[in-house]
Amino acid sequence: MHWQRMFLHPMLINFDAPSRDECTALRSYSNTPQQALTLLNDPTFVEAARAMAARLLALPSGERLGQGFRLAMGRDIKSAERAPLEKLIADQTTYYKSNPAEAAKLLKVGFSQPSAGDPAELAAWTQACRVLLNSHEAITRY
Repeated sequence: MHWQRMFLHPMLINFDAPSRDECTALRSYSNTPQQALTLLNDPTFVEAARAMAARLLALPSGERLGQGFRLAMGRDIKSAERAPLEKLIADQTTYYKSNPAEAAKLLKVGFSQPSAGDPAELAAWTQACRVLLNSHEAITRY
Protein backbone atom coordinates (compact mmCIF):
# COMPACT_ATOMS: atom_id res chain seq x y z
CA MET A 1 0.00 0.00 0.00
CA HIS A 2 1.27 3.45 -0.85
CA TRP A 3 1.50 5.65 2.25
CA GLN A 4 1.75 9.41 1.84
CA ARG A 5 2.59 11.69 4.70
CA MET A 6 -0.07 14.26 3.84
CA PHE A 7 -2.79 11.82 2.76
CA LEU A 8 -3.61 8.83 4.92
CA HIS A 9 -5.17 5.88 3.13
CA PRO A 10 -8.93 5.70 3.92
CA MET A 11 -8.65 2.11 5.15
CA LEU A 12 -6.03 3.16 7.67
CA ILE A 13 -8.22 6.04 8.84
CA ASN A 14 -10.95 3.50 9.67
CA PHE A 15 -8.51 1.70 11.95
CA ASP A 16 -7.32 4.82 13.79
CA ALA A 17 -3.88 4.93 12.23
CA PRO A 18 -1.85 7.84 13.57
CA SER A 19 -0.60 10.56 11.27
CA ARG A 20 3.01 10.34 10.16
CA ASP A 21 3.79 13.90 11.18
CA GLU A 22 4.96 12.95 14.66
CA CYS A 23 5.86 9.95 16.77
CA THR A 24 2.93 8.16 18.37
CA ALA A 25 3.90 6.04 21.38
CA LEU A 26 0.35 4.97 22.22
CA ARG A 27 -2.33 4.66 19.56
CA SER A 28 -5.94 5.40 20.27
CA TYR A 29 -8.27 2.67 19.11
CA SER A 30 -11.96 2.18 18.59
CA ASN A 31 -14.40 -0.45 17.39
CA THR A 32 -16.76 0.93 14.78
CA PRO A 33 -19.11 -0.42 12.11
CA GLN A 34 -16.88 1.10 9.44
CA GLN A 35 -14.07 -1.20 10.56
CA ALA A 36 -16.28 -4.27 10.20
CA LEU A 37 -17.43 -3.13 6.76
CA THR A 38 -13.84 -2.51 5.71
CA LEU A 39 -12.76 -5.97 6.83
CA LEU A 40 -15.68 -7.53 4.99
CA ASN A 41 -15.75 -5.54 1.75
CA ASP A 42 -12.43 -3.83 1.10
CA PRO A 43 -10.83 -5.38 -2.01
CA THR A 44 -7.61 -6.04 -0.08
CA PHE A 45 -9.40 -8.24 2.43
CA VAL A 46 -11.59 -9.97 -0.17
CA GLU A 47 -8.44 -10.79 -2.13
CA ALA A 48 -6.75 -12.07 1.05
CA ALA A 49 -9.72 -14.36 1.69
CA ARG A 50 -9.51 -15.63 -1.90
CA ALA A 51 -5.78 -16.35 -1.49
CA MET A 52 -6.50 -18.20 1.74
CA ALA A 53 -9.25 -20.18 -0.01
CA ALA A 54 -6.89 -21.14 -2.84
CA ARG A 55 -4.35 -22.29 -0.27
CA LEU A 56 -6.98 -24.43 1.45
CA LEU A 57 -8.26 -25.92 -1.80
CA ALA A 58 -4.77 -27.29 -2.47
CA LEU A 59 -5.22 -29.53 0.60
CA PRO A 60 -7.18 -32.79 0.76
CA SER A 61 -10.88 -32.02 1.28
CA GLY A 62 -11.01 -33.47 4.80
CA GLU A 63 -8.25 -31.15 6.05
CA ARG A 64 -9.41 -27.86 4.54
CA LEU A 65 -11.79 -26.53 7.17
CA GLY A 66 -9.61 -27.52 10.09
CA GLN A 67 -6.53 -25.93 8.53
CA GLY A 68 -8.46 -22.77 7.64
CA PHE A 69 -9.65 -22.47 11.20
CA ARG A 70 -6.10 -22.97 12.52
CA LEU A 71 -4.79 -20.30 10.14
CA ALA A 72 -7.42 -17.77 11.20
CA MET A 73 -7.85 -18.54 14.89
CA GLY A 74 -4.65 -20.30 15.86
CA ARG A 75 -6.52 -23.25 17.36
CA ASP A 76 -8.38 -26.38 16.30
CA ILE A 77 -11.99 -26.12 15.24
CA LYS A 78 -14.64 -27.33 17.69
CA SER A 79 -17.39 -29.68 16.52
CA ALA A 80 -20.05 -27.04 17.22
CA GLU A 81 -18.19 -24.62 14.93
CA ARG A 82 -17.65 -27.13 12.12
CA ALA A 83 -21.29 -27.81 11.19
CA PRO A 84 -22.33 -24.19 10.47
CA LEU A 85 -19.19 -23.59 8.39
CA GLU A 86 -19.74 -26.79 6.41
CA LYS A 87 -23.33 -25.70 5.76
CA LEU A 88 -22.13 -22.26 4.65
CA ILE A 89 -19.66 -23.81 2.22
CA ALA A 90 -22.28 -26.20 0.84
CA ASP A 91 -24.87 -23.43 0.45
CA GLN A 92 -22.38 -21.08 -1.19
CA THR A 93 -21.15 -23.81 -3.55
CA THR A 94 -24.74 -24.49 -4.63
CA TYR A 95 -25.36 -20.77 -5.11
CA TYR A 96 -22.22 -20.17 -7.16
CA LYS A 97 -22.76 -23.27 -9.30
CA SER A 98 -26.17 -21.90 -10.28
CA ASN A 99 -24.83 -18.31 -10.61
CA PRO A 100 -21.44 -18.58 -12.35
CA ALA A 101 -21.44 -14.87 -13.22
CA GLU A 102 -21.53 -14.03 -9.50
CA ALA A 103 -18.62 -16.39 -8.84
CA ALA A 104 -16.63 -14.74 -11.63
CA LYS A 105 -17.45 -11.29 -10.24
CA LEU A 106 -16.21 -12.25 -6.76
CA LEU A 107 -13.05 -13.85 -8.10
CA LYS A 108 -12.13 -10.71 -10.09
CA VAL A 109 -11.80 -8.60 -6.93
CA GLY A 110 -8.19 -7.55 -6.33
CA PHE A 111 -5.05 -7.56 -8.43
CA SER A 112 -3.96 -11.19 -8.27
CA GLN A 113 -5.38 -13.72 -10.68
CA PRO A 114 -7.61 -16.44 -9.24
CA SER A 115 -6.15 -19.91 -9.13
CA ALA A 116 -7.22 -22.54 -11.62
CA GLY A 117 -9.97 -24.92 -10.72
CA ASP A 118 -13.70 -24.79 -10.16
CA PRO A 119 -14.72 -21.11 -9.83
CA ALA A 120 -17.83 -22.00 -7.82
CA GLU A 121 -15.79 -23.94 -5.27
CA LEU A 122 -13.18 -21.18 -5.00
CA ALA A 123 -15.88 -18.54 -4.57
CA ALA A 124 -17.64 -20.61 -1.88
CA TRP A 125 -14.42 -21.12 0.04
CA THR A 126 -13.59 -17.43 -0.38
CA GLN A 127 -16.85 -16.60 1.37
CA ALA A 128 -16.05 -19.06 4.15
CA CYS A 129 -12.60 -17.52 4.56
CA ARG A 130 -14.17 -14.06 4.71
CA VAL A 131 -16.31 -15.30 7.60
CA LEU A 132 -13.30 -16.78 9.38
CA LEU A 133 -11.09 -13.73 8.90
CA ASN A 134 -13.84 -11.37 10.05
CA SER A 135 -14.78 -13.23 13.21
CA HIS A 136 -14.21 -11.47 16.51
CA GLU A 137 -11.71 -14.08 17.61
CA ALA A 138 -9.59 -13.70 14.49
CA ILE A 139 -9.57 -9.93 14.70
CA THR A 140 -8.82 -9.46 18.38
CA ARG A 141 -6.75 -12.59 19.18
CA TYR A 142 -7.14 -12.72 22.95
